[in-house]
Amino acid sequence: MKGVYRKVTVLATVGALLGGVGSAGARPPSAYREYDSALFVSGGFKLAFPKKGGPQEPRSRGEEEAVSPVLLPLSVSSFRTVGNPIMPKRVASGVSGLDADTRRQLEAALLTLLREYEQLLDRNDDPRLKNNLAGAFNHLFLSSYKALKGGGLTPEQQKSMLMQLNAGFALGLKERRLSDREKQELYESAVLSGSIILGLYNEGRDKDRKTARELARALLEQLMGITPERIHTDGDSVWID
Repeated sequence: MKGVYRKVTVLATVGALLGGVGSAGARPPSAYREYDSALFVSGGFKLAFPKKGGPQEPRSRGEEEAVSPVLLPLSVSSFRTVGNPIMPKRVASGVSGLDADTRRQLEAALLTLLREYEQLLDRNDDPRLKNNLAGAFNHLFLSSYKALKGGGLTPEQQKSMLMQLNAGFALGLKERRLSDREKQELYESAVLSGSIILGLYNEGRDKDRKTARELARALLEQLMGITPERIHTDGDSVWID
């Protein structure tokens, strides 16, 4: 699963996600550029998904009953931004063979993807998911699931996965603390990755959909530590084994 999954046509994808804004003549001389998906991976943080129906640990006498991780509020995976977006510039800087002007255009396009994600949250009237790791990773998960499975999850299943991810961050952050900057990097990585995968898949061409599937599988493993084979649905629920 190494290099074969790590390349994707960023500028073409961004153009598709932006709805073809601008004329063809306004595009950079070479519209198809590759980037390494490792640019999106930072720090090696791993989610710790709760086990479905796992046994509860015994509690000492007088100890309060612990709240199930999947019932924790979304605030446990929220963070405060530390300033301007981080990942668009980092990703654009990591693409080789670009002149300064084309690199600036790529950075601007990636910034637009971040803005469009948050505009989507505004349209859906769900401000809780702004600056929220579970929401961003749910975006990546849902985009990857669609690319790999050819269809989406029901609203109930989407909510189930969101709470699984929120629980995963709650458990993972108990093992390893992250600064707000590190959380912002993870958030932006998940949003950009999910948007690129979805944009490729929605292009509809066989080559683009193949690239979307390859990238989805790679980033599910690199950013979330799971493989598609570990994803299960049961009625309104989703869980990771």
